[in-house]
Amino acid sequence: MVFDIDGVLVDTREIVRRAYAEVGVELPDHLWGTTWRNWLPPLCGGDLLRAQVVHDRKTRSHLDLLSRTRVTTLAGAEAARELHSRGWTVKFITSGTREVVQRTLHSADPSLNGFLAGTDLDSTGKRKALEEISPAGGVYVDDNYDLGVKVTGGSTWKLVHFHGQAETELIKEIGAVWMS
Repeated sequence: MVFDIDGVLVDTREIVRRAYAEVGVELPDHLWGTTWRNWLPPLCGGDLLRAQVVHDRKTRSHLDLLSRTRVTTLAGAEAARELHSRGWTVKFITSGTREVVQRTLHSADPSLNGFLAGTDLDSTGKRKALEEISPAGGVYVDDNYDLGVKVTGGSTWKLVHFHGQAETELIKEIGAVWMS
């Protein structure tokens, strides 16, 4: 059982948008949850070094915003805790950087730990990480349906799309997908 972090465990959309806006970048909805390495370089004229500098500035802005803002947990966090208490193995994954994720989770709920961050992933990203977590598959929960399909499609992993369901609804859906 693997949960994406941003938009599933914690509500970070506004703070991420603000951090990017502070460095002059708009993050379109369809790119939410994807690694900056895929979409920021083209916005920087194909210059990977410039994209890295912009991303580093965004990360500093993000960390500054986190120091002044409390992050809200979502039903995914409650579902993860509940499933863990029932004996499920629960892990978290994100395309975000390790330092930002650590601060985000600490701000929202320090009990949420044990994750793979974007800085831990190679170029094949979340899909490869899921296969390494369990080659036999499992259930992956993501709020970006299209990205979730790309991550799980053609693999042994099954997708549950988190779109704001209550904790109990999410747990039922995870159970149904797990049993299917």
